[in-house]
Amino acid sequence: MHSADSISKTASFRGEGIFSSSRYSLRKVDADREVLMMQNILRSFFPFLLFLTLFVSCERSKNFGFQNRGDRPPTVEDLEAWKERLAMEEAEIIELEKKISAMAQKTRSAGALSWKIAQGYMKIGDYDMGVKFYNRALKENNEGKKVEIVGAELHFFEPAIPYFEKALLLKPVDQQLLFETALAYANASKDRGWETTRRQIAIDLFTHLAIQDPRDSRFPFQLSLIYFDSSMPDSSWEGVSAGFHDQDKALRIIDDIIKKEYKNVPARFAKANFLYRLGKVEDSKEEYLKVKKTIEELNDAGLVRGGLEKNDSYQNVLQNLKKIEESSSKEE
Repeated sequence: MHSADSISKTASFRGEGIFSSSRYSLRKVDADREVLMMQNILRSFFPFLLFLTLFVSCERSKNFGFQNRGDRPPTVEDLEAWKERLAMEEAEIIELEKKISAMAQKTRSAGALSWKIAQGYMKIGDYDMGVKFYNRALKENNEGKKVEIVGAELHFFEPAIPYFEKALLLKPVDQQLLFETALAYANASKDRGWETTRRQIAIDLFTHLAIQDPRDSRFPFQLSLIYFDSSMPDSSWEGVSAGFHDQDKALRIIDDIIKKEYKNVPARFAKANFLYRLGKVEDSKEEYLKVKKTIEELNDAGLVRGGLEKNDSYQNVLQNLKKIEESSSKEE
């Protein structure tokens, strides 16, 4: 059995999965620009992958949405009051977004999560809540709050959930909002070592979305990530396994996606990563070679901006193949 740590899981999923960190793609949600250029082939695979750097970095951070136990979820009246009190011109909102974006790129501060939550509300046109979180992010950043990992009480995505739930009650159920809500639940579960209730809610939401729109492969893709990662010992929390055994189910889902979308780079990256973590190194290598060939074909078709040398996905493939070769040569 090979150690999965010898291949960067971030590299395996950078721009290819929705949740990502140094440990797994379920938590990092920044989409590769090159993948976006391939959207007519990959079918808009990650609209919210601004979160894929989720299931998109998301290291355990300070809990700041309900950090004060006296805080409560906003009421309908609160939201109406915010609409009046925080009314802003669109240009001002865009300017704030630029400031928060620049801040979040420099530091993983407490404000980074508020920025991500704000982006979610901006995407669904809920500017009042977006403004609230943009300002919160600015305030938290100015206060110099930094990431601290101090134990079970600090969970990065937990603060987002009540606000998404409230938004679901206030407006018609929007597919993208439901998707982002499922991501929030998945990441909250992941951050607790795959806590059962939140994991099941995420699975139910993604399953509902997959039934609602079977053509959109984002939903089964996220299900495969949840099933696989929650079943692996290297994703246990404080040494305690969640006790799930869904690796085979995850691989079946990924294979089904690839069968329908042969050039789906994110799905192939995920499969290669799954196989490596299962100790099937040669099978993983074969899958990475398929990813390499696919990206080269996309490049030949003029769909890779800047060429292969500047394409992160392609460079990640080369890096992982090199590490597999180095690992194999050492064992010989």
